[in-house]
Amino acid sequence: MVWVRKEYAGELAVLSVWVSVLIPWSVSYVTREGISLVVIRFPFFLFQFIFGADLGALERPFLTVNRAPAFESGAVSQAYEVWLAAAVVFGLAFLLSVAYYALDERLETRFTAVHRALDPVRLLGGLLVVSGGLLLASAVMLVDAYAGLSVPLGAFFLLAFGGVLLRVERT
Repeated sequence: MVWVRKEYAGELAVLSVWVSVLIPWSVSYVTREGISLVVIRFPFFLFQFIFGADLGALERPFLTVNRAPAFESGAVSQAYEVWLAAAVVFGLAFLLSVAYYALDERLETRFTAVHRALDPVRLLGGLLVVSGGLLLASAVMLVDAYAGLSVPLGAFFLLAFGGVLLRVERT
């Protein structure tokens, strides 16, 4: 079964990556003794909201992925290090998608000149699958570390988008 026609595969690849930037890969909710914590993690940053307590200057409602592991400790820090690796892979996918959008035909020609089997659509699909797998692993680590609810929403989307791009027939 063909999910997308071959002439629209490039557009789907670029759109898949750009939509994935907007979807949080994980949302966590923890509540204890009247204090609630909501953490929304995007591929490159997170927002965290604490309700029921005032931490003053220690409160960090916004953290980038490179600063997040140092802010936490233990299993959460390790999960955030896996997230950092996923962000690097996803960053490569994002940069490739921008180049693919700007250079469309020229980029495809350059890829096929280097190696016939190398296709930017499949490369983007592979990068999405790898980053989605890493984010899913990070989410599993967070489920073990957090005493509340953690949903790896965007990790599943990355795996699905990547799977569709890897199965596109380009010939």
